[in-house]
Amino acid sequence: MDLIKVGGECLGALAEEGVEVEMITDFVQAEQLTEEMGKPGLTPKLSSRYNDFTEESGIWLFMREEGEYVVSLAARYDNIGRESMREYMMRTMDRHYPHEDGQTLLDFTHALPPGFYGRMAYIGELFVRPDRRGSRQRLRYLMMLMHSCIAAKWPVDWIYAMMRDRDVRAGFATNYGFTIQLPGVARWAQPTPEGRGDAEWLVALPEGHLSHMMHHYARSLESL
Repeated sequence: MDLIKVGGECLGALAEEGVEVEMITDFVQAEQLTEEMGKPGLTPKLSSRYNDFTEESGIWLFMREEGEYVVSLAARYDNIGRESMREYMMRTMDRHYPHEDGQTLLDFTHALPPGFYGRMAYIGELFVRPDRRGSRQRLRYLMMLMHSCIAAKWPVDWIYAMMRDRDVRAGFATNYGFTIQLPGVARWAQPTPEGRGDAEWLVALPEGHLSHMMHHYARSLESL
């Protein structure tokens, strides 16, 4: 019931502002929509060109206003078992961003939260049409709605994302509900892949924090 209450509140608050939210599980269609919105491309981790997504392994949320898609956000689900998340990240990033010298991600921090492995939901590809920027609260509603959708769809141990240094320092990770924020987690070979950088943060939300957060907001909807 907590997820329903929080998700419903987010949808209702956005609807009051004339915004609809649409869930799409067809990643090819979603990519076409982001291109039409003006997004220059997707990262390999959430691109159907590099992954064989199904409706069971990924979702997109789109905000639509006055008949136009204005914001997009995606998530993917992976059960990596007890594999080291550091090794997982280095292995998959080398595949996603091939480098002529053979290794793309030179290092990924050992300073990960305890138990950071298992059933992992990754959030990315947040994009706002350039002519529709400006509402942090709308983005908070959308991200909280994504957290609700992820928890309802998959039995996750962690939700995580990679964020730019300037966005975390501007408070966006906190605004989006991520309770763990770790700077400078990756070291990349040069030239650095587009969209990546050594100053990126890992932001995360463990299942226990997620459950507590949803329980709290369901009883204090005004806090959303």
